[in-house]
Amino acid sequence: MPPTPSRRLHLAAGGDAPAPRSPAQQLFASLTGRIDAQRALLAEWAAAIEAYDQRYAQDYLPLHAQYRDLHVELLDFLDVAASGGMRLGRTDLQALHGLIADMAASLLLGEDDPARRDRLDALLDKYASPASQAPEDDDGPDAVLRRVEAEASAARAEAEAARAAHHAQRRRKGTAREQRARRQSEEAVQASQSVRAVYRQLVSALHPDREPDEQERLRKTALMQRVNQAYAANRLLDLLQLQLEIEQIDAGHIDGLGDARLGHYNRVLADQLAELQQEVRAVEADFKARHGLNPHGRLRPALVADRLRHEMARLHNAIRALQQERRLLADADFFKRWVRAQRQMDAP
Repeated sequence: MPPTPSRRLHLAAGGDAPAPRSPAQQLFASLTGRIDAQRALLAEWAAAIEAYDQRYAQDYLPLHAQYRDLHVELLDFLDVAASGGMRLGRTDLQALHGLIADMAASLLLGEDDPARRDRLDALLDKYASPASQAPEDDDGPDAVLRRVEAEASAARAEAEAARAAHHAQRRRKGTAREQRARRQSEEAVQASQSVRAVYRQLVSALHPDREPDEQERLRKTALMQRVNQAYAANRLLDLLQLQLEIEQIDAGHIDGLGDARLGHYNRVLADQLAELQQEVRAVEADFKARHGLNPHGRLRPALVADRLRHEMARLHNAIRALQQERRLLADADFFKRWVRAQRQMDAP
């Protein structure tokens, strides 16, 4: 289990007033706080998505299926009307044909049932106007070929100029970049060594083979599993918390570390924070992609349930409106007015 809040790592204060913190200590405190916040956010997302998916499957999908069924029933009714069930003028009949084709094409996008797909395909073939097909390119083959060759030539010239500029820039910055890469590599090695040192201290204290008592050996085995998992994932903060949990260090341990060691710790924590932030973004993006939400808008876990309630309320209203409309369409006069209204809405 994670340590209780009272036993979490912190920077201790000496005397009556807080001791001034070095920049490295301030950064360490900031990173650990932000890591905790990202972990809490991941937990919020997990709980929110689990609740959303459960209600989505139980309540929303059946409601959405009912909405689609009503549209298909309306489409069948319009097919009968267009095939002579209603007396319409030529202009209104053409508008009805276009409306049926549009509805069939729209319903096809989300239809998985093979029999219903065949029915919708048949309606689309029956009512789609030849004028709605994509127009052919009026340019002759020679003109198209010349345009393609010109675009390709321009692209090659632009790419060659970019490559030349890139090589020149690399020659100018090569030395500085190499120096920076070497410095970063050295810092990464030192950070890795700092994590390994904490790991070795834990292994030395917790190795179960050295424990004669059976219950204590089981406890240490469980702790060692957590140690190995944290080390494999390079989670320094988890390793430090485990040291705190087994009282290998105290809560103010960080105060006794020098800025050089803290700098190595901070590098590891910064990487861990970046990974957590990326994980949060990935969870949010996956949720949005699965439910067709705007990928660029921000969404908080607390708003996920509200969004589903809003969508279900919208569907309920749409179903009631569609049922009422279907009843009214049985009247011939209303049907004609309805077709003309649809035609006017589609007019440019």
